[in-house]
Amino acid sequence: MRRIGIGIIGWGFMGKTHTHAIRSIPLFYPGIDFQPELVGVCSRTMSKAEEARELFGFRFATGDYRKLLACEDIDVVSICTPNGQHEQMAIDALKAGKHVYIDKPLSTDGESALRILAAAENAPGKAQVVLNNRFLTSTMRAKQLVEEGKIGEVLSFTCRYLHSGSIDPDRPMGWKQGMEGGVLLDLGSHALDLVTWLIGMPKDVFCAMNTVYDKRPTREGGICNEISEDHALMMLRMKNGALGTVEASKITSGTADEMYLEIAGTKGAIRWNLMEPNWLEYYDNTQPEVALGGMRGFTRIECVGRYPAPGGVFLPSKNAIGWDRGHIHCYYSFLDCVAHGKEPHPSLSEGARLQVMMDRLAQSAREGRWVALD
Repeated sequence: MRRIGIGIIGWGFMGKTHTHAIRSIPLFYPGIDFQPELVGVCSRTMSKAEEARELFGFRFATGDYRKLLACEDIDVVSICTPNGQHEQMAIDALKAGKHVYIDKPLSTDGESALRILAAAENAPGKAQVVLNNRFLTSTMRAKQLVEEGKIGEVLSFTCRYLHSGSIDPDRPMGWKQGMEGGVLLDLGSHALDLVTWLIGMPKDVFCAMNTVYDKRPTREGGICNEISEDHALMMLRMKNGALGTVEASKITSGTADEMYLEIAGTKGAIRWNLMEPNWLEYYDNTQPEVALGGMRGFTRIECVGRYPAPGGVFLPSKNAIGWDRGHIHCYYSFLDCVAHGKEPHPSLSEGARLQVMMDRLAQSAREGRWVALD
Protein backbone atom coordinates (compact mmCIF):
# COMPACT_ATOMS: atom_id res chain seq x y z
CA MET A 1 0.00 0.00 0.00
CA ARG A 2 1.30 3.44 -0.91
CA ARG A 3 2.11 5.68 2.03
CA ILE A 4 1.47 9.42 1.57
CA GLY A 5 3.37 11.49 4.11
CA ILE A 6 1.75 14.78 5.06
CA GLY A 7 3.01 17.95 6.71
CA ILE A 8 0.71 20.55 8.24
CA ILE A 9 1.77 24.21 8.10
CA GLY A 10 -0.20 26.22 10.66
CA TRP A 11 -1.81 24.91 13.82
CA GLY A 12 -4.88 27.08 14.11
CA PHE A 13 -8.47 26.08 13.41
CA MET A 14 -7.80 24.93 9.85
CA GLY A 15 -4.64 23.03 10.71
CA LYS A 16 -6.65 21.05 13.23
CA THR A 17 -9.47 20.59 10.71
CA HIS A 18 -7.09 19.19 8.09
CA THR A 19 -5.56 16.86 10.67
CA HIS A 20 -9.01 15.61 11.68
CA ALA A 21 -9.82 14.95 8.01
CA ILE A 22 -6.57 13.05 7.41
CA ARG A 23 -7.00 10.87 10.48
CA SER A 24 -10.59 10.07 9.46
CA ILE A 25 -9.86 8.92 5.90
CA PRO A 26 -8.93 5.27 6.71
CA LEU A 27 -12.22 4.89 8.63
CA PHE A 28 -14.51 6.60 6.13
CA TYR A 29 -12.97 5.05 3.00
CA PRO A 30 -12.25 1.37 3.72
CA GLY A 31 -10.30 -0.59 1.16
CA ILE A 32 -8.38 2.33 -0.38
CA ASP A 33 -4.90 1.55 -1.69
CA PHE A 34 -3.07 4.43 -0.02
CA GLN A 35 -2.37 5.31 3.59
CA PRO A 36 -2.13 8.96 4.71
CA GLU A 37 0.46 9.48 7.42
CA LEU A 38 0.98 12.55 9.61
CA VAL A 39 4.71 13.29 9.48
CA GLY A 40 5.42 16.89 10.45
CA VAL A 41 3.59 19.87 11.93
CA CYS A 42 4.68 23.51 11.89
CA SER A 43 3.49 26.40 14.04
CA ARG A 44 5.08 29.77 14.70
CA THR A 45 4.44 28.99 18.39
CA MET A 46 6.70 26.04 19.08
CA SER A 47 4.78 24.95 22.16
CA LYS A 48 1.65 24.51 20.01
CA ALA A 49 3.57 22.49 17.45
CA GLU A 50 4.92 20.22 20.19
CA GLU A 51 1.46 19.80 21.66
CA ALA A 52 0.13 18.79 18.23
CA ARG A 53 2.94 16.27 17.84
CA GLU A 54 2.20 14.67 21.19
CA LEU A 55 -1.58 14.58 20.78
CA PHE A 56 -1.87 13.48 17.15
CA GLY A 57 1.21 11.40 16.45
CA PHE A 58 3.24 13.59 14.11
CA ARG A 59 6.83 12.39 13.90
CA PHE A 60 8.25 15.85 14.46
CA ALA A 61 7.30 19.46 15.19
CA THR A 62 8.97 22.61 13.97
CA GLY A 63 8.62 26.37 13.88
CA ASP A 64 10.07 26.60 10.36
CA TYR A 65 7.92 25.34 7.48
CA ARG A 66 11.01 24.86 5.31
CA LYS A 67 11.93 21.87 7.47
CA LEU A 68 8.72 20.21 6.27
CA LEU A 69 9.70 20.93 2.67
CA ALA A 70 13.16 19.44 3.23
CA CYS A 71 11.76 16.22 4.67
CA GLU A 72 11.89 13.41 2.10
CA ASP A 73 9.11 11.50 3.87
CA ILE A 74 6.63 14.34 3.31
CA ASP A 75 4.80 14.12 -0.03
CA VAL A 76 1.96 16.57 0.66
CA VAL A 77 1.87 19.85 2.56
CA SER A 78 -1.30 21.46 3.89
CA ILE A 79 -1.06 25.25 3.96
CA CYS A 80 -3.34 26.41 6.78
CA THR A 81 -1.84 29.81 7.54
CA PRO A 82 -3.23 33.36 7.19
CA ASN A 83 -3.88 34.50 3.61
CA GLY A 84 -0.82 36.74 3.39
CA GLN A 85 1.54 33.79 3.94
CA HIS A 86 0.06 31.54 1.26
CA GLU A 87 2.03 32.75 -1.75
CA GLN A 88 5.56 32.23 -0.49
CA MET A 89 4.74 28.95 1.22
CA ALA A 90 2.92 27.55 -1.82
CA ILE A 91 5.66 28.55 -4.26
CA ASP A 92 8.37 27.15 -1.98
CA ALA A 93 6.44 23.89 -1.59
CA LEU A 94 5.87 23.54 -5.34
CA LYS A 95 9.56 24.20 -6.03
CA ALA A 96 10.41 21.53 -3.45
CA GLY A 97 8.37 19.03 -5.48
CA LYS A 98 5.61 18.66 -2.91
CA HIS A 99 1.91 18.23 -3.58
CA VAL A 100 0.10 21.25 -2.17
CA TYR A 101 -3.28 21.35 -0.42
CA ILE A 102 -3.95 25.03 0.22
CA ASP A 103 -6.79 26.49 2.18
CA LYS A 104 -9.04 29.06 0.52
CA PRO A 105 -8.67 31.76 -0.59
CA LEU A 106 -5.64 30.97 -2.70
CA SER A 107 -4.01 34.25 -1.65
CA THR A 108 -4.82 37.89 -0.89
CA ASP A 109 -5.30 39.16 -4.46
CA GLY A 110 -5.42 38.04 -8.06
CA GLU A 111 -1.83 38.90 -8.97
CA SER A 112 -0.52 36.84 -6.07
CA ALA A 113 -2.81 33.95 -7.00
CA LEU A 114 -1.56 34.05 -10.60
CA ARG A 115 2.04 33.87 -9.40
CA ILE A 116 1.20 30.70 -7.46
CA LEU A 117 -0.50 29.31 -10.57
CA ALA A 118 2.56 30.11 -12.70
CA ALA A 119 4.81 28.29 -10.22
CA ALA A 120 2.56 25.24 -10.37
CA GLU A 121 2.76 25.01 -14.16
CA ASN A 122 6.43 24.02 -13.96
CA ALA A 123 6.21 21.92 -10.80
CA PRO A 124 5.83 18.13 -10.61
CA GLY A 125 3.42 18.16 -7.69
CA LYS A 126 -0.35 18.38 -7.82
CA ALA A 127 -2.29 21.11 -6.04
CA GLN A 128 -5.82 21.74 -4.85
CA VAL A 129 -7.62 24.65 -3.22
CA VAL A 130 -9.71 23.68 -0.20
CA LEU A 131 -13.33 24.62 -0.96
CA ASN A 132 -15.00 22.06 1.23
CA ASN A 133 -18.63 22.99 0.57
CA ARG A 134 -18.35 21.35 -2.85
CA PHE A 135 -17.83 18.02 -1.09
CA LEU A 136 -21.05 17.56 0.85
CA THR A 137 -23.48 14.99 -0.56
CA SER A 138 -26.20 17.63 -0.87
CA THR A 139 -24.09 20.06 -2.92
CA MET A 140 -22.74 17.20 -5.04
CA ARG A 141 -26.36 16.22 -5.74
CA ALA A 142 -27.11 19.84 -6.68
CA LYS A 143 -24.23 19.75 -9.17
CA GLN A 144 -25.58 16.53 -10.61
CA LEU A 145 -29.05 18.01 -11.11
CA VAL A 146 -27.63 21.10 -12.81
CA GLU A 147 -25.44 19.04 -15.15
CA GLU A 148 -28.42 16.83 -16.03
CA GLY A 149 -30.33 19.93 -17.14
CA LYS A 150 -32.96 19.59 -14.41
CA ILE A 151 -32.81 23.31 -13.62
CA GLY A 152 -32.85 24.45 -17.25
CA GLU A 153 -31.63 27.93 -18.08
CA VAL A 154 -30.82 29.88 -14.93
CA LEU A 155 -33.17 32.81 -14.32
CA SER A 156 -32.14 34.01 -10.86
CA PHE A 157 -30.11 32.95 -7.84
CA THR A 158 -29.09 34.01 -4.36
CA CYS A 159 -26.50 32.85 -1.87
CA ARG A 160 -26.06 34.28 1.63
CA TYR A 161 -23.26 33.31 4.03
CA LEU A 162 -23.98 34.83 7.42
CA HIS A 163 -22.14 34.93 10.76
CA SER A 164 -22.51 37.11 13.83
CA GLY A 165 -18.94 37.04 15.17
CA SER A 166 -18.01 40.69 14.49
CA ILE A 167 -20.96 42.43 16.15
CA ASP A 168 -19.24 43.04 19.50
CA PRO A 169 -16.94 46.13 19.17
CA ASP A 170 -14.99 45.12 22.28
CA ARG A 171 -14.11 41.60 21.17
CA PRO A 172 -10.36 41.37 20.34
CA MET A 173 -9.87 41.05 16.60
CA GLY A 174 -8.19 38.21 14.74
CA TRP A 175 -6.17 38.40 11.53
CA LYS A 176 -9.29 37.85 9.41
CA GLN A 177 -10.52 41.30 10.46
CA GLY A 178 -7.25 42.88 9.34
CA MET A 179 -6.37 44.07 5.87
CA GLU A 180 -5.28 40.67 4.55
CA GLY A 181 -8.63 39.23 5.57
CA GLY A 182 -12.14 40.59 5.32
CA VAL A 183 -15.50 38.94 4.91
CA LEU A 184 -15.24 38.90 1.11
CA LEU A 185 -12.17 36.66 1.18
CA ASP A 186 -13.31 34.67 4.20
CA LEU A 187 -17.01 33.88 3.70
CA GLY A 188 -17.56 35.42 0.28
CA SER A 189 -15.05 33.04 -1.31
CA HIS A 190 -17.15 30.06 -0.21
CA ALA A 191 -20.43 31.55 -1.42
CA LEU A 192 -19.01 32.76 -4.74
CA ASP A 193 -17.33 29.44 -5.40
CA LEU A 194 -20.49 27.47 -4.73
CA VAL A 195 -22.55 29.67 -7.07
CA THR A 196 -20.02 29.71 -9.90
CA TRP A 197 -19.23 25.99 -9.57
CA LEU A 198 -22.91 25.26 -10.12
CA ILE A 199 -23.90 27.80 -12.78
CA GLY A 200 -20.68 29.26 -14.21
CA MET A 201 -18.82 32.54 -14.03
CA PRO A 202 -20.65 35.88 -14.36
CA LYS A 203 -20.14 38.44 -17.11
CA ASP A 204 -19.83 41.38 -14.73
CA VAL A 205 -20.20 42.13 -11.03
CA PHE A 206 -21.25 44.86 -8.62
CA CYS A 207 -20.43 45.11 -4.91
CA ALA A 208 -20.98 47.33 -1.90
CA MET A 209 -19.20 46.85 1.42
CA ASN A 210 -19.58 48.05 4.99
CA THR A 211 -17.09 48.19 7.86
CA VAL A 212 -19.06 48.60 11.07
CA TYR A 213 -16.31 49.91 13.35
CA ASP A 214 -13.28 51.96 12.28
CA LYS A 215 -11.11 50.45 15.02
CA ARG A 216 -10.99 47.31 17.14
CA PRO A 217 -9.02 46.09 20.16
CA THR A 218 -6.19 43.64 19.50
CA ARG A 219 -5.41 40.49 21.46
CA GLU A 220 -2.22 42.16 22.67
CA GLY A 221 -4.19 44.98 24.32
CA GLY A 222 -3.71 47.64 21.65
CA ILE A 223 -6.02 49.26 19.10
CA CYS A 224 -6.01 48.57 15.34
CA ASN A 225 -7.26 51.19 12.88
CA GLU A 226 -6.77 49.12 9.73
CA ILE A 227 -9.97 47.11 9.65
CA SER A 228 -11.38 45.13 6.73
CA GLU A 229 -15.04 44.92 5.72
CA ASP A 230 -17.64 43.11 7.84
CA HIS A 231 -20.38 42.95 5.21
CA ALA A 232 -20.30 42.57 1.42
CA LEU A 233 -23.40 42.63 -0.77
CA MET A 234 -22.82 41.56 -4.37
CA MET A 235 -24.71 41.32 -7.64
CA LEU A 236 -23.62 38.98 -10.42
CA ARG A 237 -24.86 39.22 -14.01
CA MET A 238 -24.53 36.05 -16.04
CA LYS A 239 -23.81 35.81 -19.75
CA ASN A 240 -27.49 35.09 -20.46
CA GLY A 241 -28.51 38.25 -18.58
CA ALA A 242 -29.71 36.45 -15.43
CA LEU A 243 -29.11 38.40 -12.22
CA GLY A 244 -28.33 37.06 -8.77
CA THR A 245 -27.10 38.21 -5.39
CA VAL A 246 -24.35 36.94 -3.11
CA GLU A 247 -24.02 38.21 0.46
CA ALA A 248 -21.29 37.67 3.03
CA SER A 249 -21.66 39.05 6.55
CA LYS A 250 -20.18 38.69 10.01
CA ILE A 251 -22.62 41.18 11.53
CA THR A 252 -25.90 39.26 11.16
CA SER A 253 -27.50 38.79 14.58
CA GLY A 254 -29.13 35.43 15.19
CA THR A 255 -26.87 33.40 12.89
CA ALA A 256 -24.14 30.86 13.60
CA ASP A 257 -22.77 29.42 10.32
CA GLU A 258 -25.63 30.05 7.93
CA MET A 259 -25.10 29.64 4.19
CA TYR A 260 -28.26 29.56 2.13
CA LEU A 261 -28.40 28.94 -1.62
CA GLU A 262 -31.28 29.13 -4.06
CA ILE A 263 -31.14 28.77 -7.85
CA ALA A 264 -34.22 29.13 -10.04
CA GLY A 265 -34.37 28.12 -13.69
CA THR A 266 -36.79 27.46 -16.51
CA LYS A 267 -37.20 23.77 -15.65
CA GLY A 268 -36.73 23.72 -11.90
CA ALA A 269 -35.14 25.11 -8.77
CA ILE A 270 -32.92 24.02 -5.90
CA ARG A 271 -32.65 25.21 -2.30
CA TRP A 272 -29.87 24.34 0.14
CA ASN A 273 -28.76 25.36 3.63
CA LEU A 274 -25.38 24.59 5.20
CA MET A 275 -27.06 24.27 8.59
CA GLU A 276 -28.99 21.30 7.15
CA PRO A 277 -26.28 19.62 5.05
CA ASN A 278 -28.10 16.30 4.87
CA TRP A 279 -30.81 17.64 2.56
CA LEU A 280 -31.27 19.24 -0.84
CA GLU A 281 -34.62 20.65 -1.92
CA TYR A 282 -35.55 20.30 -5.60
CA TYR A 283 -38.53 21.71 -7.47
CA ASP A 284 -39.53 20.14 -10.79
CA ASN A 285 -41.13 22.89 -12.84
CA THR A 286 -42.13 20.43 -15.55
CA GLN A 287 -44.76 18.81 -13.33
CA PRO A 288 -48.24 19.85 -14.54
CA GLU A 289 -50.55 22.10 -12.59
CA VAL A 290 -53.57 19.92 -11.80
CA ALA A 291 -56.44 19.79 -9.34
CA LEU A 292 -55.25 19.24 -5.76
CA GLY A 293 -51.69 20.03 -6.78
CA GLY A 294 -50.57 16.74 -8.28
CA MET A 295 -46.86 16.33 -7.62
CA ARG A 296 -45.87 19.99 -7.82
CA GLY A 297 -43.78 21.34 -4.98
CA PHE A 298 -40.32 21.08 -3.51
CA THR A 299 -39.00 17.57 -2.88
CA ARG A 300 -36.64 17.18 0.08
CA ILE A 301 -33.92 14.80 -1.08
CA GLU A 302 -32.26 12.86 1.74
CA CYS A 303 -28.62 12.96 0.67
CA VAL A 304 -27.22 12.22 4.17
CA GLY A 305 -24.08 10.04 4.07
CA ARG A 306 -24.64 8.53 0.63
CA TYR A 307 -21.18 9.18 -0.80
CA PRO A 308 -19.98 7.23 -3.85
CA ALA A 309 -17.85 4.17 -3.10
CA PRO A 310 -15.58 3.73 -1.26
CA GLY A 311 -17.34 6.35 0.91
CA GLY A 312 -20.80 5.86 2.35
CA VAL A 313 -19.83 2.78 4.38
CA PHE A 314 -18.66 4.27 7.66
CA LEU A 315 -20.59 5.81 9.14
CA PRO A 316 -23.63 4.02 7.64
CA SER A 317 -24.95 5.95 4.65
CA LYS A 318 -28.29 6.67 6.36
CA ASN A 319 -26.59 8.43 9.26
CA ALA A 320 -26.61 12.22 9.41
CA ILE A 321 -23.45 14.09 8.40
CA GLY A 322 -22.02 17.37 9.68
CA TRP A 323 -19.86 20.26 8.52
CA ASP A 324 -16.61 18.32 8.88
CA ARG A 325 -17.72 15.62 6.43
CA GLY A 326 -17.14 18.01 3.54
CA HIS A 327 -13.54 18.50 4.67
CA ILE A 328 -12.99 14.76 5.00
CA HIS A 329 -14.25 14.06 1.49
CA CYS A 330 -12.34 17.04 0.09
CA TYR A 331 -9.04 15.75 1.51
CA TYR A 332 -9.77 12.17 0.46
CA SER A 333 -10.47 13.36 -3.10
CA PHE A 334 -7.14 15.18 -3.24
CA LEU A 335 -5.12 12.25 -1.91
CA ASP A 336 -6.91 9.91 -4.31
CA CYS A 337 -5.73 12.15 -7.16
CA VAL A 338 -2.18 12.18 -5.78
CA ALA A 339 -2.17 8.40 -5.43
CA HIS A 340 -3.55 7.72 -8.92
CA GLY A 341 -2.17 10.54 -11.04
CA LYS A 342 -5.47 12.33 -11.55
CA GLU A 343 -6.02 16.08 -11.72
CA PRO A 344 -7.59 17.45 -8.52
CA HIS A 345 -10.41 19.97 -8.30
CA PRO A 346 -10.85 22.75 -7.26
CA SER A 347 -7.62 23.36 -9.13
CA LEU A 348 -5.23 26.25 -8.64
CA SER A 349 -6.63 27.65 -11.88
CA GLU A 350 -10.13 27.65 -10.37
CA GLY A 351 -8.77 29.22 -7.19
CA ALA A 352 -7.00 31.95 -9.15
CA ARG A 353 -10.14 32.65 -11.20
CA LEU A 354 -12.12 33.01 -7.98
CA GLN A 355 -9.45 35.33 -6.58
CA VAL A 356 -9.53 37.56 -9.67
CA MET A 357 -13.32 37.77 -9.43
CA MET A 358 -13.01 38.91 -5.81
CA ASP A 359 -10.52 41.55 -6.96
CA ARG A 360 -13.15 42.82 -9.40
CA LEU A 361 -15.77 42.87 -6.67
CA ALA A 362 -13.46 44.88 -4.39
CA GLN A 363 -12.81 47.25 -7.30
CA SER A 364 -16.56 47.65 -7.79
CA ALA A 365 -16.99 48.50 -4.11
CA ARG A 366 -14.28 51.16 -4.33
CA GLU A 367 -15.54 52.71 -7.56
CA GLY A 368 -19.29 52.23 -7.13
CA ARG A 369 -19.89 50.70 -10.56
CA TRP A 370 -20.34 47.43 -12.41
CA VAL A 371 -16.99 45.82 -13.33
CA ALA A 372 -16.55 43.34 -16.17
CA LEU A 373 -14.79 39.99 -15.73
CA ASP A 374 -12.19 39.29 -18.41
